Amino acid sequence: MTQGTRPIGEDDLNAYVDGALDDARRALVEQWLRAHPDIRRRVEKDIEIARHLRETLAPLGDVSLPDRFRMENLRARRRQRWAGRLRQVAAAVVLVAISGAGGWILRGQLATGAGAAPETEVVAALAAHRVFVPEKLHPVEVSAKARDHLGTWLGNRLGRPVPIPDLTDEGLTLMGGRLLPGPDGPAGQLMYQTASGKRVTLYLQPTRGKASAFAFARKGDVGTLAWRSGRLDLVLTGPIARDELIRIAHVIRPAAL
Repeated sequence: MTQGTRPIGEDDLNAYVDGALDDARRALVEQWLRAHPDIRRRVEKDIEIARHLRETLAPLGDVSLPDRFRMENLRARRRQRWAGRLRQVAAAVVLVAISGAGGWILRGQLATGAGAAPETEVVAALAAHRVFVPEKLHPVEVSAKARDHLGTWLGNRLGRPVPIPDLTDEGLTLMGGRLLPGPDGPAGQLMYQTASGKRVTLYLQPTRGKASAFAFARKGDVGTLAWRSGRLDLVLTGPIARDELIRIAHVIRPAAL
């Protein structure tokens, strides 16, 4: 690196994974990564995860609207909006892939303990949270008014019973849920909202391992708590404190066993 060149930092690695560097800066980052093979392998994995998420989440743009809204002018606006949302997905992957209070802590914590929730599912849950929480018109696919249908529908698609936790006593009102493409098949997302308007999501996917303890990570104001029950992998995500996430998870956990 020549004298006076800005050192390679986390912002450069973020932009490199997202394909946002100019040619000169990208060349410097690639030269630096060749000298740091451990970090290079992690960055290469994050690029692969970003690619996988872009491919698997793209179909959601075609299925999330009810049939009565599927007019050509709405489809055109939908495609434009999803182009921007997929960029957010890639950014979400980067958020959990960089050292500090985000990715590397998440990576380390989820690697501990037998049967801990797969890292790729946590990344997918966080990405889906960031995509759908800001939605005003269509935050969910099936509303809380069809609560029983939502549980049956998700259960049929996931191939096992899907409980719809009542979190009213925890200050969370069910908004509804939706079907998602997970890393290894169908997954589901339930969305709740506090009285102040904060939204919390619960990601659900059929388990591939034994029950596990909680694994926590935080990036900015968003906390993520992941664990495995006997039937489901679960990821609870929201802009609330760690202790509050754990308290809510203890309410959810018995129903998911």
